Amino acid sequence: MVTTKKINSACLVIIGNEILSGRTQDKNINHIAKELFICGISLQLVVVIPDQKKIIISQIRKLKNQYDFIITTGGIGPTHDDITSESISLAVKKKYKLHNGAYKELKKYYRKIKSELTDARMKMAYMPEGSKLILNKVSGAPGFKIENIYVFAGIPSIVQAMMKEFKKMIKIKNKFYSTTISTKLFESKIAHLLVQAERKYKNISIGSYPIFDGKPKGVEIVINSQVNKLGVSNAKKFILREINKII
Repeated sequence: MVTTKKINSACLVIIGNEILSGRTQDKNINHIAKELFICGISLQLVVVIPDQKKIIISQIRKLKNQYDFIITTGGIGPTHDDITSESISLAVKKKYKLHNGAYKELKKYYRKIKSELTDARMKMAYMPEGSKLILNKVSGAPGFKIENIYVFAGIPSIVQAMMKEFKKMIKIKNKFYSTTISTKLFESKIAHLLVQAERKYKNISIGSYPIFDGKPKGVEIVINSQVNKLGVSNAKKFILREINKII
């Protein structure tokens, strides 16, 4: 009998006109997805929205009630169009104010690099009242957590630094169980086996991914579950056994 446990879900909200216009290509989804998977969190939705206050507010209010974790990237810098922090303050109905801890981090960073903490840069110390800082060793400007929302910068090196802090902040015991099978058979030959395995073993997911090396080389089969370790193992045995019958 499989004991049902809660599967932790996440949504990634990418905020930025530059992404939607095609001027900038997002380079964060893959890293965030991998790190969430390691943490035992299933990234179930990625949305890209513009730097528009009304849209940010409506999306955050809707999504924060549908997923365990909301991660946002982009829009927390010092320029006039960086409106993510203020928008999220409005979304969660918290006062948008100077965070003393963030101010100290910025002051320390700009003193270290011998640069001025200007009024524009001070903007990066403002966030919803009650926020917990997500520290960042790359640029000194922290992100923040409020409710189940984790707000990151958009620059990939900073996102990676903030993901390290995110992993320290969360406490999840359910990790994903995962295994991989490689076969020279093509998807059309094994598709029915994967359907059978998913029906036979509950609470597992199976994906098949063609292997290309200039030309098709076969398929990689990935079996995952956050709740059924035995099911992952048994599904692998079942698929291997059935593949051997075909070869």
